Amino acid sequence: MNQRLNALLSLIPDGCGVIDVGTDHGCLPAALAGREYPGALFASDIRPGPLAAAERTARDAGLENRIRFLLADGLDGCEPEAVDTIVIAGMGGDTICGILDRAEWCMDRRYTLVLQPMTRAEVLRYWLVNNEFAITHEDLVLDGGIVYSLFTARFGGVTRLNEAELYTGSCAMLRDHPLFPALLKREQRRFARMLKGIDGASSPGELAGRRAVYAAILEQLKEMEP
Repeated sequence: MNQRLNALLSLIPDGCGVIDVGTDHGCLPAALAGREYPGALFASDIRPGPLAAAERTARDAGLENRIRFLLADGLDGCEPEAVDTIVIAGMGGDTICGILDRAEWCMDRRYTLVLQPMTRAEVLRYWLVNNEFAITHEDLVLDGGIVYSLFTARFGGVTRLNEAELYTGSCAMLRDHPLFPALLKREQRRFARMLKGIDGASSPGELAGRRAVYAAILEQLKEMEP
């Protein structure tokens, strides 16, 4: 079982039901079933191939009667009253935003969102904080040599993040995490490269506004160092 899956499982509370959106091989709902999660389990995917793979995973483990499989785009096939935890992992932050944006019913305090963007985590955090979601927990996991962000969110709260924290997650939540320094260094290198690119452009003056934003974010990242 990979580290990201283990980390996701640790964030899922017992409840009435979990839907795993973009389930791929169905490892998460199968693992929950194997751990005797008490509620309903749903595996959803937009593509028939991955959904068939998820069904095989469940069948091989003798769990095919424990999981419902939904061929659907995002949360389109989910009955809101059947779940209280929504897991969306392994896709871009902008794609996750689109899924949540189409499912207005998830904007309710009864639902816990468990999210793991592969890219563009800053876009997802921006969407959450600007749509009245509180980011309730931040975590980091090292998998395949890459540090990934995982977080939970619930509608009806306030989370205040500066520009740099959109990329790293809340410094208050992650300051003591052993992987936080590596994440900070990665993002510092990222913004240093972007500043260097602007300074080396043929018309850097035209990018002065963008440069100021990047420089401010880089300074915030440095201020978060332990």
